[in-house]
Amino acid sequence: MVKHTGGCHCGKISFSTEFDPLVVFQCNCKRCRRLFGTVAVFVTFGSDDEVQFSGEISEYAAPAESGSLARTFFCSDCGTKIYGKADSYEGLGIILGAFDDPLQFEPKLENYIEHKLPWLRDNGCIRESVEGLAAIETIGMMMENLDQRQS
Repeated sequence: MVKHTGGCHCGKISFSTEFDPLVVFQCNCKRCRRLFGTVAVFVTFGSDDEVQFSGEISEYAAPAESGSLARTFFCSDCGTKIYGKADSYEGLGIILGAFDDPLQFEPKLENYIEHKLPWLRDNGCIRESVEGLAAIETIGMMMENLDQRQS
């Protein structure tokens, strides 16, 4: 049963998944803000095989704030960023705006708060705000949600 779908602006790339995300987080780092043109919210899944993509996806790779290589996957026709992967993490993070129904997700965690824009507020959904990468906190939330997924 397909739970979530999305794709690029021009429709040449689409995706679907039968899984709920492991964690939804807001990245306030300077790299993501520059690359996506705004604050990035990622809807993360545990492995590549949890999401099915169709269409030709292009890749851009560059060092992330953490120093590890981060890869951004996008439509080469319309430029829509679809998802990202970091060499330091298993799995992938789909950009919130690429979902057909982005309103179903709210971030529970935010990282790099030292770079957060001072006017940015949430509706109370964020449970943890962390300086830097927040790797331990992200993994903790992912494990918590993985346990809930399997019950």
